[in-house]
Amino acid sequence: MVNPGDYLPSDEDIDVEMLDSDTELSKVVAAPRKSPVTYDSDSDFEAVPAKRKPAASKRGGRGRGRGRGRGGATRSTAKAAAAATPTEGSEIEGEDAFDAPAPKARRGRPRKVVDDSEKPKPKRGRKKAAANEDEDNFEAPGAKGKARQMTLDEIEATPKVLTFDPVQNAELAQTYPDPYWKELLAEPTDGGRIDLIDEDHPLELLPYTMTDQMALTGMALSPDGTMLATFGSSGNVHIWDTDTFACLVTLRDRTEPNIDEFFVGQFTPNSEYLVVGGKLKDRKRWSEADEDNHILACPLKVFNVVTGEVVARLDGHSEEILCVKSVVYKGENYFVTTSQDGYIRRWHMDNSWIVLKDSTEIADGITCMVFTVSFIPNTGNRYFIASTDDHLTLMDLERCKIVQRFDPIYSSYCDCGKFIELLEQPVYQALQPSIAAADVAETDEGCAIKSEDSAAASTLATAQQPPEPLGLHAYFVTRGVELLDAENNTVSSRPNTCTLHRLVYPTEPDGKFVLQEIRRYHHDEYLSNSWLIRIASNGRYILAPTLNGQVFVFNIATGQVTGILRDHDTIEVRDCKFHPTKNLLFTCSDDGTVKVYRSTIRPAQAVATTSDVAMENVVTDEQTEDPESPKTAAVSPLALIKDGIESMAVGEIAPVSAEPASATQQPDDVMSAE
Repeated sequence: MVNPGDYLPSDEDIDVEMLDSDTELSKVVAAPRKSPVTYDSDSDFEAVPAKRKPAASKRGGRGRGRGRGRGGATRSTAKAAAAATPTEGSEIEGEDAFDAPAPKARRGRPRKVVDDSEKPKPKRGRKKAAANEDEDNFEAPGAKGKARQMTLDEIEATPKVLTFDPVQNAELAQTYPDPYWKELLAEPTDGGRIDLIDEDHPLELLPYTMTDQMALTGMALSPDGTMLATFGSSGNVHIWDTDTFACLVTLRDRTEPNIDEFFVGQFTPNSEYLVVGGKLKDRKRWSEADEDNHILACPLKVFNVVTGEVVARLDGHSEEILCVKSVVYKGENYFVTTSQDGYIRRWHMDNSWIVLKDSTEIADGITCMVFTVSFIPNTGNRYFIASTDDHLTLMDLERCKIVQRFDPIYSSYCDCGKFIELLEQPVYQALQPSIAAADVAETDEGCAIKSEDSAAASTLATAQQPPEPLGLHAYFVTRGVELLDAENNTVSSRPNTCTLHRLVYPTEPDGKFVLQEIRRYHHDEYLSNSWLIRIASNGRYILAPTLNGQVFVFNIATGQVTGILRDHDTIEVRDCKFHPTKNLLFTCSDDGTVKVYRSTIRPAQAVATTSDVAMENVVTDEQTEDPESPKTAAVSPLALIKDGIESMAVGEIAPVSAEPASATQQPDDVMSAE
């Protein structure tokens, strides 16, 4: 098919006389040719230049988005009428001149026309040095000019940059400690954090339900634990009081003309600002491929928690932002974000956390999607592990370089990973749940070793157990998504699992990190083949949400299922959080609700102790405080928000009160220990 803009020869072009000389023939051969183009099958009026084949997208599970390739059809050819004007020096003179098409206009700086007689003749061989040339006239490596080979002395003198140096890492960790990941260091309040979840210590649903109009995809606790922020598809960020469970303030970018959907967020260390990210969609453009509004470049937005205003907007990612972390490295403030566009970006902020100094992209050209990041303990916040596609990648924050890749863990996506501080040493499990039927029995508590075969199973596990590390090491938990069954694409090809790893640090300069798999956690009813689901841990248990409204509680040491929460609708549970100091647990779901739990003690096993009384009165501790006790002089953002709620206009901030749970929900039916 002939497209507009293509060159069509005229009758004079076709009926050309034979050329009389080789000179004229060479001119015809040297005439510029039109570069070949490929045509888009969807349109007869657009020429699409050949482009690199995008990386194959892995399909598996359900999620809140789809992997998309970038780019589309472009108008790469000009119309013949626009290109018909000949340029200077392009005509072929003479009686038998060939009426060739005019060359396409070039972009950029025009090429200088040089006569053949003025062109210098090329000389072969290496240029001889002048007799009076001194060695100091040679250009140093890296200077402008012709490149030259470095001498052996220069190569040996060049300092080698070590990827990981144990001595330097020890000094960095001592100078800049990173206790943020050790939530157990926080001082417990209200009877202490949740420690045990089992048949004798079941979780009880509190009579409060925090809701949003649409799906809730993430949560974040303030550093002091007084505020809980929820993020969802409605474009609103609700901040809740963790004492009264009332909505303090609703944040929304009222200057944004397009559609906001927030997936993740995090408070700054002083709780003054909240940085959020997610998806930005074009309000006036539809995407058939996504079956949704067209996705625009997705920015980070920094809200002032007290005023509710957007004080900073950071542009850099082209697709959805899936994770954001605020970290301090060598006294400097940084945001680290991941995205569905396959890139990790480091944002260098000033001391106020709202002014951007610079932004650097960590790209490898291979990764399709990056989900979460977690900083490696005892490295001064220099190194972190990112969940990339179906495997883990270790990266250097300072150099913005990839240090090491690890083998794939799941067949589709590894969408969540985080470092934890263990309270009990886990029992190593060498066999996979799917093939361990001979030595592992599927009981109501999950995977448990048969009593009669415990000795043989212990011997087998010991034989395959990796050696104990000699140096630094840390424990890391992941969850993932498996490929769907090839027949009907409804069932995962492998059972869904969570995995406990041990990361062993190098003991020699430029040594390799070793990632050891300790055990996997599985249950027949654990169905979690949907990406963008986050797990949580308090060092003793792993909370693993599912796609059908449940949350499984795995004991890290034994692998047994000690509880299942079934209070959300039969839809994805996206996130769960242990409160670092209070006896509270939060879960959020696509059903638009947040459930609040606390750990209790069954009456038959209860012991009248001070901690037990405080645990049962987690919500009413404010009533027992001494009114004459001294208060702290520091003013927190929570206090400022409470003081400003009455003075602010109702139209600017609309507090949403927490609704009590329905009377049909019984605490005894909240969790059944299996």
